[in-house]
Amino acid sequence: MAAYPVSSSGPSYPPDMFNYQYCEVAMKVSTSTSLPIFNTTGYNTCPNYLALQGQTIIDSYNATYPAGNSYGMPSGAYDIILDWPRNWIYDQGVSAPTGATTSLVLDVPYPNVTGESTTTFGFAAFNTDVTGLAYIPSSAVRNATWTYFANNLIFQLLDPSDNLYVMQSYARFIDPGLTYENLQDVDYMTSVMGLPTGWSYSVAQLAQQFDNISEGNAILLQDKLGNSYMMVDPTLSALPVTTPYSVPGPLPIFGVGMAFGFSRRLRARIKNASV
Repeated sequence: MAAYPVSSSGPSYPPDMFNYQYCEVAMKVSTSTSLPIFNTTGYNTCPNYLALQGQTIIDSYNATYPAGNSYGMPSGAYDIILDWPRNWIYDQGVSAPTGATTSLVLDVPYPNVTGESTTTFGFAAFNTDVTGLAYIPSSAVRNATWTYFANNLIFQLLDPSDNLYVMQSYARFIDPGLTYENLQDVDYMTSVMGLPTGWSYSVAQLAQQFDNISEGNAILLQDKLGNSYMMVDPTLSALPVTTPYSVPGPLPIFGVGMAFGFSRRLRARIKNASV
């Protein structure tokens, strides 16, 4: 079993991350209340995710980052949270986690590729209070900007306190058949998401580029299907969203009433935030 930090030039990102498949894992570590998060974005699309075994990843992490390791990583992983396969919704991302920026290599064979036998997980961030429960916010220590290009769709959750969350990736480990097209069907998604009382799911089309920004602390949550969202910062003087969200022509994704109702709520939030 090969496991070691990678001292390369780092990940190589495609110009458009939309629908890019990746794998992600959070390490539960006995020496820390935080969770090191690794994912394959920029290294590979994790084509052989079924070959990645939980104990193998734990053993690799512990071999790579023993007690007192020079990378400053917590030691003593005893369990993991598997979070794959997933696909990004955003188009471009910039993330600067606090702490180490290291990697982990797992000796896992790729399908139908002679001689290639590693999957690399790039260290992403420390997460705290990750519960794995749907609709429970968690905190990721990072500065991040997720960019969604103009005219693309975004998928949103609004909680009873008017906190707005925008989907950053959709998951296929709970429902392997979930597709991007499913996300566009509000009625279908609402029927399978198990939304708590007072929560709503909606879809909107961007009239211009939208940057979802976190400065030092990203508030994340997952829905019942494992889809991940990042909260839009409510303290900004102007929310980094296009308003009103305008879907040209007919509204096949959601009804006119929902579209204008949601637009009114966003306009009210932007007005209040700009005061």
